[in-house]
Amino acid sequence: MKRRNGFFSFSIVTVAGLTLSLALTAAALAWQHFQMARTYEATVRLTYLAESALCEGWNQLRQHPDAFLAGQTMAVPQSEKLADGGEVLFVRCQYQPAGQTPGGYLQARAAVPGTGIQQTCSLRFVVTADEQGRPVLHFVQYVN
Repeated sequence: MKRRNGFFSFSIVTVAGLTLSLALTAAALAWQHFQMARTYEATVRLTYLAESALCEGWNQLRQHPDAFLAGQTMAVPQSEKLADGGEVLFVRCQYQPAGQTPGGYLQARAAVPGTGIQQTCSLRFVVTADEQGRPVLHFVQYVN
């Protein structure tokens, strides 16, 4: 009957188990890093879309302030063309005519429904009336 060295077998199995464990841990960390990179890419894309929609909305607000300050919905067709399938853009104008300084904000939000990823940006402004009584937008401030 041969004598077997159990310590050597145990050492080989232990090293193999540790190597497998280390490889699985590295794979899991790499997968999480890849998911973070995809989330970051989506966040950057949504930031671009929100700012694009905000710029387009601001141009519309400057051209027709009466309509949008009264609460008319704002469509941003050029920015919506940039959105991929599933991405949603919202632009809204909130106006407060009463108070010490009448003003409001224009807010844009881009989101991917179902993922919880969204980006918003807005412009704050103050409204005064010109000689003819038309609203004029002043003191515009970007808020991210």
